[in-house]
Amino acid sequence: MKIQQALPPNYNRILNSGMRPDPQNTIFTYGDTIYNPSGREIPDYLIKHEETHFLQQGSNPNAWWNRYITDPYFRIEQETEAYAKQYDFMCQIVKDRNARYKILYQLALSLSGIRYGAVITQMSALKLIKNKSKI
Repeated sequence: MKIQQALPPNYNRILNSGMRPDPQNTIFTYGDTIYNPSGREIPDYLIKHEETHFLQQGSNPNAWWNRYITDPYFRIEQETEAYAKQYDFMCQIVKDRNARYKILYQLALSLSGIRYGAVITQMSALKLIKNKSKI
């Protein structure tokens, strides 16, 4: 995947959808490119998350994004899969059970937040990620 320090081509559409991603703390995948507006280093676990979106988008990232933006249930489904892959990757490194739960808790906090439209509770997000995880 390529990494570009820029906003994704559909950023205004994302904002108009009601989602509120902070461009200084959010990266976006559109096709085979990760858009990293802040230019900060991207940790491997986030690369794993974004690789999941690349695979989900297949050969038509525009269609995927159109559905992602307009269908909050699809958005949560797609993000749940990506967060589960991210969690699995992180658990390969972190073996402590309590530390793993803190990671899962933080991922659920993100999934349930305004970045994705605040359409589910944190506890629901936690259960979804855990159920999709292989850990």
